[in-house]
Amino acid sequence: MNTATLIAKTLLAGGLIAHALLGQEGSDHRTADRRMATMDHHHAAAVPVTYEEITRTANLLEVARKATAKYQDVRVAEAEGFKAIGPDVPGMGIHYVGARRNGFDIEHPDILLYEKSQTGPGGYALVGVSYLLSAEANADGQPKNPPFPKSLASWHRHANLCVFPDRSVNANLNESECTAQGGRFSALTEWMVHAWIWKDSPAGVFSPTNPNVQ
Repeated sequence: MNTATLIAKTLLAGGLIAHALLGQEGSDHRTADRRMATMDHHHAAAVPVTYEEITRTANLLEVARKATAKYQDVRVAEAEGFKAIGPDVPGMGIHYVGARRNGFDIEHPDILLYEKSQTGPGGYALVGVSYLLSAEANADGQPKNPPFPKSLASWHRHANLCVFPDRSVNANLNESECTAQGGRFSALTEWMVHAWIWKDSPAGVFSPTNPNVQ
């Protein structure tokens, strides 16, 4: 069984079930667990997805894995200009942000996701990647024409972020407060999606957080 087939199975068994159970954005995983426990012989609502979407997405993620294998050593990422921004967040890890590229490029994720590791090279283990997307919002609250199908991946944005020179982040300041403290203010970020291609997420490969990441 090749990697693309394994990823496709993950998309189906993890991502689709999670999206069907979670329903709309904002539901938590405990709610999904309760729903799954009470399903009995009833089936969860189907999420529209085509065979072509599954296989194309699995192939894209396999390309991403091959392209980012070198970043399993965080020192390689740092040598190529990736820098840690923000705190170490349980379920997401540490975001290493690279130079912004124009447009979506599956082989060059904008962000690398790491967790601390006693055995990993440089003290970190690569757990996933994240892509940014500049696009208009559709009526469904998702970007228009995203590279990953909406039936599998849910994109999100962050509002009112203040990034300081030391690369720490504060989401509780307005623009004037941020600027006064030497920060760079962003009223609304670009679209973002996580892909947990280096450490499986029980909530699905595109889940916003990965419960396995500490």
